[in-house]
Amino acid sequence: MNINWLGWIIFIVLVLLLCIWIYCRFRRHKKAKCKVKEHSEKEKVTEINAALEPFGFAYSLSKDIFYSLEDAWQKNFGYGKIYDEVAPVMNMFIDCEPIYFEYDNRRWMIELWKGQYGITTGAEVGIYVEKKRGHQKNPEDVFYECVSKEEQLPMRMALYKNGKLLFQRNESHWWLTGFVLGEFSYPRELLLKVSITFQDHEMLEAFLKGCYQAGYQPEDLHVWYHQISLCLYQPKMPQPSYYGRIFCKYIQWQNHLNCKLYLWITRDFSKTADKLYYLMQAYPRIFGIIIKTGRIAWEKKKK
Repeated sequence: MNINWLGWIIFIVLVLLLCIWIYCRFRRHKKAKCKVKEHSEKEKVTEINAALEPFGFAYSLSKDIFYSLEDAWQKNFGYGKIYDEVAPVMNMFIDCEPIYFEYDNRRWMIELWKGQYGITTGAEVGIYVEKKRGHQKNPEDVFYECVSKEEQLPMRMALYKNGKLLFQRNESHWWLTGFVLGEFSYPRELLLKVSITFQDHEMLEAFLKGCYQAGYQPEDLHVWYHQISLCLYQPKMPQPSYYGRIFCKYIQWQNHLNCKLYLWITRDFSKTADKLYYLMQAYPRIFGIIIKTGRIAWEKKKK
């Protein structure tokens, strides 16, 4: 008889604790929603960017995307082929298109990327250079450094998904990026249009030679003065194949699930700034996962 009473007491206590937890969560969610309504867009974006800044990224309200900062600490790190090889480990399912060329007695690499970065769909264009001539004969074996501010180039990028424009950016940069939160895509659905303005005609010609070596044809490239435009839809260069198809399918399944989860949790809001600010208040752990996803997570881990 005493054992039965003890069991009922434990059951009642557990039910009470569950009710208290549900009530606390309800209050927290309600308070978070009130904060979203009370604060202005400027205040919300300021707080979001304060959380993103240590990772070298920011959120653009006007374009509704994440993007890399010009003075991001990642600039102290270079780039090599190994980064593309291990991308799936960081939930990145992307197309890579490195273009190698030689200019001013140095080896350069301009790489284009597009695809799924965790729970974001995005694209990148990075400019890298070999600071000191190494013994490697194959340019793919070189570990490149990010270019200096003086070597940054004016770039323009536009990312399309199944013919629909997701975003476009135009800036002089060393690493021009854009990531759309909650958008799930396969790389084959994406078209990246890029325009780069080079320092002089000699540099442009060197890059053109690199494009031809990568497999581009003259009709794939549009040249005007010192500017060249090209599109990345189906990569010309061989793609990293370190991980098998099954693992990559699992990564995309996970990314798709996380996108749906994010959209469901933030279903009461239509604007990304409101969704993110709500997560900061009600689900700080989920917000932390978002700002540590894809390229952000990889670069932060390398610190």
